[in-house]
Amino acid sequence: MKRFLQSALLFLIALFFVSCKRGESHRIYLDGTFSYALCDENSLIDQADNFDYQPLEGKGFRNISKAAGSKGSFVWLRTTFRIPGDLHDRDLSMVIPYLHYACELYLNGEFINSYGVMRASEQDAGYKSQLFDFPEDFLDQNGENIVHIKVLSLGSATISRGVFVGGRDDCKAESNKHSFWQSRIYIFFEGCLLEVFLIFLMLYFSNRKYRYYLFFSLLNFVSAVFFSSFFAGELPGVAIPFFLYLKLARCVALILIEVTFTMFVFSFLDIPHRKIETISRWLFSVASILLILLAKDYQALMRLSPFILAIVSTDVVLTVIMVIASVFSAVEDRSKKAKFLVIALTPLLCSFAADIIIKLVLNNILITYFALPAFIVTIFFIFSYFTMQLRSISGRVEYLNRSLEDEVELQTRKLIEANEKLEQEQEAAQEDMSMAALVQKKFFHAPNRPLAKWEVAVRYEPLSIVSGDLFNFYVNEDDLDGVSLFDASGHGVAASLVTMLAENIIQNTYHEFCGAGIGVADILTKINDRFITAKDDIENYLTGILLSTKENPDGSCTVTMANAGHPSPLLYVAASGQVEEILPDVSQPSFGAVGIRGFDVCYAEIEFTMNSGDVLLLFTDGLIEMMDENHEEFGISRVMTVLDEIHGMSAPEMLSALMFAFNAHVYGVPRTDDVSVIVLKRK
Repeated sequence: MKRFLQSALLFLIALFFVSCKRGESHRIYLDGTFSYALCDENSLIDQADNFDYQPLEGKGFRNISKAAGSKGSFVWLRTTFRIPGDLHDRDLSMVIPYLHYACELYLNGEFINSYGVMRASEQDAGYKSQLFDFPEDFLDQNGENIVHIKVLSLGSATISRGVFVGGRDDCKAESNKHSFWQSRIYIFFEGCLLEVFLIFLMLYFSNRKYRYYLFFSLLNFVSAVFFSSFFAGELPGVAIPFFLYLKLARCVALILIEVTFTMFVFSFLDIPHRKIETISRWLFSVASILLILLAKDYQALMRLSPFILAIVSTDVVLTVIMVIASVFSAVEDRSKKAKFLVIALTPLLCSFAADIIIKLVLNNILITYFALPAFIVTIFFIFSYFTMQLRSISGRVEYLNRSLEDEVELQTRKLIEANEKLEQEQEAAQEDMSMAALVQKKFFHAPNRPLAKWEVAVRYEPLSIVSGDLFNFYVNEDDLDGVSLFDASGHGVAASLVTMLAENIIQNTYHEFCGAGIGVADILTKINDRFITAKDDIENYLTGILLSTKENPDGSCTVTMANAGHPSPLLYVAASGQVEEILPDVSQPSFGAVGIRGFDVCYAEIEFTMNSGDVLLLFTDGLIEMMDENHEEFGISRVMTVLDEIHGMSAPEMLSALMFAFNAHVYGVPRTDDVSVIVLKRK
C-alpha cells in the first residue's frame, strides 16, 4: 500500500507539471453574446433571422435546456463578432469547448459544419470540443459577422463558457486540449478496464474458488461499456444510433455496474447472500433493463431515469453501509477486507460530492467529471490489492519450490518418528489388551473340576481381544448351585471394563443373598440397583440370566431362573423329546434390563425341573442375531433344530456341533458381536 501511494503521488505531480507552451494569440471571446429562439426541425438558415431572439442567460450546465426545454426542441443560437486588425485576412476558427447535443453552424448564412445528427433517434454529438473552421472568403473583414447555431435541445442541452474565435492553429490546439480532458482521456481508462477484465476473467477460470474474481472482472467490463459513451464520437466508423447507444452504454450498463458491484462486495467480504435477495436483485435488474429497452423515445427514457437512478443509488448506498458495518465485524478477515474497501471507495464517494457541487451548484461543465477518474482509482486500488494477494501466493509457491526438498525431508522424519511412537503405543495397547483378555479368561471359565450331576461345556468367543459377555458358575465342592450369563452393551475395551465391574457386583450379590432364602428375581433386582449406583454416568447396561439349582431326593434338579431382557434359554426334555424356550408365565410381568437409570424393572421367577438326559442351553444374542451373506439371521429356530439333533452327544460334543453349524451359516461374513454359549446337560 505504501508503494502504491508513493507511485500515485508521483504520477499526479508529474501530470500537474505537464503543459504545452502556447505562443501569443488573439482571441475573440463570445461569452455573454448569445441569444436564442425556438424553431422547428425544418427551419432553414434563410429563416433564422426571422425569429424573436432572447438573451441566453448563463453559460453553465443545462443552460439551453433551461431556456428552451429538454424534450427535443430545436433552437437557433445567435452571436456576432468583429475581426480585430491582427486577425484580418486570416483563416479563423471557432472553438466551442462543450455543446450538447447535435448542432449545425452557419457563418454569415453559409453552412460551416455539423456535429451529430439532427434527429433525436440518431447519434449524439459526443463530449469532445467542437471546432469550426471559418474560411477567409466567408468572413466580413471589416463588418459584423453573424454566427447561427441550430441545436437539438435534449435532456441536459448545454453550451459552455469559453467560446471564442481565433487563429486556426490556436483554436486547433485549444480544441484538442478540451477534447482530451473531456473525451479522449477515457480511451486510456477504457484500455485499463478491459485489460483488468481479461486478467481476472482468466484468473477466475483458472481457480473458480474465488468467485469475487468473476464479479470484479464483470464490473470492469460493464464499466468499460459505460465509459465508452464519453469517447465513442472520437472513434471512426461508429454508426450505432444514438438512442440505442444511450440505452445500452449508459442506462443498461449503469444497472449492471450496480449489480456486479454489489455481488462483488458480498463475495469479497464472504457475506452469505440470501436467495431471496439474489432473486429480487436480478428480477429488478431484468425488469429495469426491459423498461429501458422498451422506451420508445428519449423523453420516455428520461421520465424513467429518476426512478431507476433512485433504486440503483439506494442499493449502492446500502451496500456501502454494509461495508462500513463490516469494519466492526468479529470476523477478523472480513473486518480487514472491509477496511480496505472503505479506503478504496473513499475517493469515489468524495468525487461524487465534488461533481454534484461543480455541475449543479457552480454550473461549470468544462471541468471533467471527477467521479470517472476516481472510479478508475478505486478499480486500481482493488486491482492492486488482488495483485498483492497473488504476489503473496506466488511468493509462497516460490518458497515451497525452493525449500520443498528440505520440507519433505523434515516432514518425512517427523512422520517416521510419529509412526515409531504410534507403533510403540500400539504394542503397549496390545499388551494391555492381551492382559485384559487374560484377566477375563481367569474370571470367566467353566468349572475347574467335574460336577457330580452335570456335564458342562462353555464357548467364549470375543469379537475383539476382549469381550462384553460375562458368565459364572457358582459351585459348592462338586455341586452346582447356580449359573449367571450376562451381555454388556457395546463392544471392545469399554464393554470389557463394564464386565469386570458387573461381575464383581453379580458374584458378591449372589453369594450374599442366595443362602438367605431370597429368590433369584429379587437378587437380580438388587444387582440392578447396585450396578446403577456403581457405574454412575457410564451409559452401558446389561442383559442377562441368573439361575439357581436345587437337588431333589428323587435325583431330579429344580432350576429357578430370572431373565433381564436376555435371549430365552432352550431346554431339551429327554422324556418328551421336545425342545422348548424357557419363557415366563403370561400372567407374570417380566421386563427391564440391568443398569438403566430411571426405568422400572420387574423380573419374574421361572421354575422348571431337569432330569437325566435333559439339556439346558444358554447363549448371548451374538449367536442368534449373526447374519449370513443374504442377511438372514442364524435364529432361534435353527438353534432349536440343531439341539434336537445333537441332544444325545456329550456336552462338549454338543457345543462343538452347534458352533460348527453356526460357523457354516455365517461363513465369509465378518463377526459383529461377541458370542458366548453354555451347555448344561443333566447326567
